[in-house]
Amino acid sequence: MQQTTGHADPSQAWEGFPERGGGARRVAARSAVARLLWDEDGERRVPPAATLDRALSALPRGELERMCEFNPFGPIYFIPTPPFLRALARRIRSRGGHRILEVAAGDGHLTRALSAVAPDLRVHASDSGKWERPEARMSPRERRALRGTAVSGIRGRPEVARLDVRAAVETFRPDLVLACWLPPGPLLGRLLRAARCDVLEIGAGSGITGDISCWRYEHDFCDELDALGRCRLDERPSRKLHTRVTLYEARGP
Repeated sequence: MQQTTGHADPSQAWEGFPERGGGARRVAARSAVARLLWDEDGERRVPPAATLDRALSALPRGELERMCEFNPFGPIYFIPTPPFLRALARRIRSRGGHRILEVAAGDGHLTRALSAVAPDLRVHASDSGKWERPEARMSPRERRALRGTAVSGIRGRPEVARLDVRAAVETFRPDLVLACWLPPGPLLGRLLRAARCDVLEIGAGSGITGDISCWRYEHDFCDELDALGRCRLDERPSRKLHTRVTLYEARGP
């Protein structure tokens, strides 16, 4: 497997990954989505929701997830839009949140986007850095299948503190923790045991993210956020959306 590092040339994305073929129409559809996801320097954008939905609906099935995984800049899981960010800020304020910590934040895109929309919130980002190597997020079967394929790791950013979940909670002592697209498994449970504050988990259903066994903790489903979120699975937003946002209430000392 080839690992891509450094500053990648964004032209292949903006041009619609023409090397992948599929004809002019498919290339144009990929280009339209890429220009909504990244700017000319390859930095993540916050796309307008309606424009994004139209562009996604023009993509052939399977192309969105492939673009989100195999691009020069790093994987994309969740795609925040302005309506989602505004609603997220309202939900956080309704819980009395002011000092916010995003854990497992990857490149920190959600933290930066939320900070821009809600400057009254003090939002920090942390990540252990384990997924900076693309192999770290793959199963043995995926590693074998992708041997020789260029795959980008998650790019570290100076504003994202390199801390695991427990250390980040102890360091920042937040009023509320954000966790976006945690991998399935024990990480969510470890976070809920470490945090003594509300935890807002942004993910997808059907066991794709998080851990359904954590529903034994006091929680509430944030339906108003589900309808506004977009992610790599939303190939046809007008027909089916996959975002599920769960608020786990503070457990106390």
